Amino acid sequence: MNVPKDILFNVGDSYARCPASTDGRVLPTLRERCTDFFQLVGGTPPSPLAAQTQFTQLPEGKGHEDKLVVGLYGAAGNLVGVLDVIRNHPNSNEWYLGLLLLEPQQRNRGLGEECYRAFENWVTQFGARHVRLGVVEQNRRGYRFWRRMGFEILEKKPPQRYGERVGQTIVMRHSLDG
Repeated sequence: MNVPKDILFNVGDSYARCPASTDGRVLPTLRERCTDFFQLVGGTPPSPLAAQTQFTQLPEGKGHEDKLVVGLYGAAGNLVGVLDVIRNHPNSNEWYLGLLLLEPQQRNRGLGEECYRAFENWVTQFGARHVRLGVVEQNRRGYRFWRRMGFEILEKKPPQRYGERVGQTIVMRHSLDG
């Protein structure tokens, strides 16, 4: 296995790193393999343009230095998942996990939990004390997963449009202290 030197953390036989600019071509391919997720959340297949905005979309008041699109690479060096992260958002020492997406063949095998736990350990090195995320109500499996990971409900946002669907976002947070 030819592992790059810029690895952020290891996940079993896989590793995580921030995708280089050339990896922008493989992210749309991963998103296409994950059509089921995009259909569930927004009612439409993923668009290639949306893949590019994943690298640039920021909440108000945050800069590109706060944004991390972390690729999860399998033992063969192929992109099998992605994490979209904003550090110190919405509060200092709280990291926002906008997306943890694994290709269908990697799901239900413990990789999601292993990846999240490795991510959690990694962000604590940078002072993170909490991880926050939002899960849409129609993503019941995702909601159950995050509850298993120790996330608690902070609030339920008013329904909003996600593509062709309207859904409520459940905002959750997990404390990394102890």
